[in-house]
Amino acid sequence: MTRSHARFRTMSLQRVLRFEVFLVLALVLGYLAFQNSLAFLTTVLVYAILALSYSFIYGQAGIASMGHATLYGVASYAVAILAARELNDPLLGLLIGALVGTLTAWVTSWLFITTTRLTLAMLTIAVAQVFLEVANKAHWLTGGDDGFTGYAIKPVLGLFEFDMFGHTGYWYAAVVLVLVYVAMERVVRSDFGLVARAIKADPGRIESLGGNVRRHLMKVYCISGAVAGIAGAINAQTAAVVSLDSLGFMVSINVLIMVVLGGSRRLYGAIIGAAVFLGIQHAASNFNPHHWLFVVGALLLIVMTAMPGGLISLTDRWRKSA
Repeated sequence: MTRSHARFRTMSLQRVLRFEVFLVLALVLGYLAFQNSLAFLTTVLVYAILALSYSFIYGQAGIASMGHATLYGVASYAVAILAARELNDPLLGLLIGALVGTLTAWVTSWLFITTTRLTLAMLTIAVAQVFLEVANKAHWLTGGDDGFTGYAIKPVLGLFEFDMFGHTGYWYAAVVLVLVYVAMERVVRSDFGLVARAIKADPGRIESLGGNVRRHLMKVYCISGAVAGIAGAINAQTAAVVSLDSLGFMVSINVLIMVVLGGSRRLYGAIIGAAVFLGIQHAASNFNPHHWLFVVGALLLIVMTAMPGGLISLTDRWRKSA
């Protein structure tokens, strides 16, 4: 390892550790400051985990999927359906969600993983619509338009019951978010993550050096599927209902916006983007429920024009000016 490479890894590790501390403090302060909005904050945490999974494939490997909701929604339905059949332990649900997300990613990735960007986008949209229509038609299994309800989740670790005020759900999602972020940062800074970024930069060169681009990208996509499946599992467990919206196109679009808004170069940009996007969406929709999309769209235009690297580029500018 060269000295410059070692210095880069050290600086990257320091930056990650600082954000981990910031994230934990933000989660504690959020709980203390917004006791009456814990259900909404839990939704933010679920989307932050989902955005992390998308940032991993898009920011690190350049897989511009437009159907990421498939990995999230299928896992949500799987966890809810199995919970209704007595497999309702929360931690088991996380494992089921991760396995279903991984399997869904592996199966679908054969269709598009090495296609060009436009073809990839169209194929991922098509795959997502197929899953959505299957869930809609399989009313006997998924509940169709009515959504899937009628299942209960056991207390976390047998001690903490999911309450109507969202206290347990919030901390449950918060702990999982921190653990997922820590694990994914380690993957990104590993040799595996380095190869993924190299493929994004020049896949042809990796092939010429003897690398298997398709196999590596499938592994990246499967890891992303596992994380998206975990987000889907938490959604099913904390919301106690799974609807067709979890497979909808808007979920994929919203996650893409979150990652772009926060910044796709680093994973923590996804968490920042999710918090800012949903926070502004929530505030704007409460202020004017008919025109809140204008506010979100205007914010995205401003950020993309003034800060092409996303909101996290503000920290880089501050560091350079300091």
